[in-house]
Parts: sequence; structure tokens; C-alpha cells
Amino acid sequence: MYPFIFISIALHLVSFLCIVLLFLKQTKGAGRDEIAASMEVYIEQLEEENDRLLNEVKSYVDKRENQLDTRLRVLEQARAPEVEEATKPVIIQHPSAHNERNQKAVQLHQQGFSIADIARILSCGIGEVELIVNLHGRSEQR
Repeated sequence: MYPFIFISIALHLVSFLCIVLLFLKQTKGAGRDEIAASMEVYIEQLEEENDRLLNEVKSYVDKRENQLDTRLRVLEQARAPEVEEATKPVIIQHPSAHNERNQKAVQLHQQGFSIADIARILSCGIGEVELIVNLHGRSEQR
């Protein structure tokens, strides 16, 4: 049992000696200066990398903006004839004029068919049939 106590005391003394040496090294400040210097170098490298990355991002954004401007100009040039066409006056004709389908819709409505039935018979939308019937009714009231 005495050998175990002796080994234990020896290990405790070695541990205590290591703690004292580490404490002395830390209080000298040599480690702090090395750490501070290495941190300064790291920060400088990080700032350089950030500047490089920022420049790359700016150049990428400028490139994409130029591409978008080019696409926008091409689309505007392609759309120019459509815009001119859209600004032309729209001529609205009476629904029953020159259109057999409109005449048929008015006739069916006068015969008592519902708008949904007329739309189904003529294979067109309910809104279209309503418009035709309403416009025809207005023209008769005048």
C-alpha cells in the first residue's frame, strides 16, 4: 500500500510543478505578445479577403445589371410595335352587325333561352353572351 501512496504523492508533485511552470510562463507575457501578433496578422488577412470578395461581388452585380439593361432594351424595342398598335383607337361595332354568332345569340335570347343555354349552344363564354344581349338591348332602347 505504501508504494501506491508514494506514486500518488509523486504524481501530485509533478502536476503541481507543471501548474507553477504554466503560471510563470503566462505571467511573463511572452505568450500574450505572440497571440496578439498572430491575431493582427489574421485580422489583416481577413480584411484583405473581405475587400477582394466585395470587389468581386460589385463586379458581378455590375455585370448582371448591364445584362438586364440590354435585355430590357431588346424587349422594349420588340414591344414598340405592340405599343403603337395598342394606342390606335378601337372600333366597337354593334354586336349584331356583320356577325352571325351575335345575331344567333340575340335571336335565342328573344326566344326565351337563358344566357347559360345560349353560351352552351354557341360554344362561347357566358360573359360574352351577356355582353351581346346587353348591348343589343341598349341599342333597341335608343
